[in-house]
Amino acid sequence: MINLTMNMKSRILVGVYAIYCMRKLRSPFIAESFVFVLLAIFLSSVVSMPSVLANMSTSGNFYRYFVVAFSNTDFLVQSILTLVGVTILFFVRNITVQAILKTRLA
Repeated sequence: MINLTMNMKSRILVGVYAIYCMRKLRSPFIAESFVFVLLAIFLSSVVSMPSVLANMSTSGNFYRYFVVAFSNTDFLVQSILTLVGVTILFFVRNITVQAILKTRLA
């Protein structure tokens, strides 16, 4: 009987934890973090970051280097970089909105 009670209690707790996790995953910050991590992993598998950093350090003008490198790369890398930029903009927007709401409610 005690074993049945513990089993039922653990099932209920698993359900509660699952509901809690599902509610947290609906948060825009968590969703944006997940998308950002996925894009960063995919970008690092497509682009050689040590080569980019080495080439960037040898060039004199960083802005021109980024413009030339972006325009001469594949469409896939361009689209991933654009999506990373949009995700960062959403991060900044959500952080700013949260900060404004906290100051107004305080």
